Amino acid sequence: MTLIDTSAWIEFFRGRDPIASAVDEALASNEAALCGPIEAEIRRGLANERERAAVLPLLSGCHFLAQPDALWTEAGDLGFALRRRGITPKTLDLLIAVHALSHSATLLTLDKDFAAMQAAGVPLQLA
Repeated sequence: MTLIDTSAWIEFFRGRDPIASAVDEALASNEAALCGPIEAEIRRGLANERERAAVLPLLSGCHFLAQPDALWTEAGDLGFALRRRGITPKTLDLLIAVHALSHSATLLTLDKDFAAMQAAGVPLQLA
């Protein structure tokens, strides 16, 4: 399963390879996944009804990762631990990371917060 981060969706919609091809491949192989924080970011960023009509059907074709039971606690604790290492990722990125970890999903992203988390020892699988 590939959890497609907002940054990767943006590249996909702009047709920028290699990320656009990776998103297309995940969609074609039924491996594309979303979670609540990513869906909220995407929906918030849509400019008009035309974009909504083009984007929302693609999202509905993705697997939706259920919210982990301890999402809020785990995200807060992860943020606390990372801050002790000098890393302060955005709260939404902590929520996305917990989803990816809880579902053993590979995270397709360009967001440097996730690479920093991984470098700090968080066992994220990044594509």
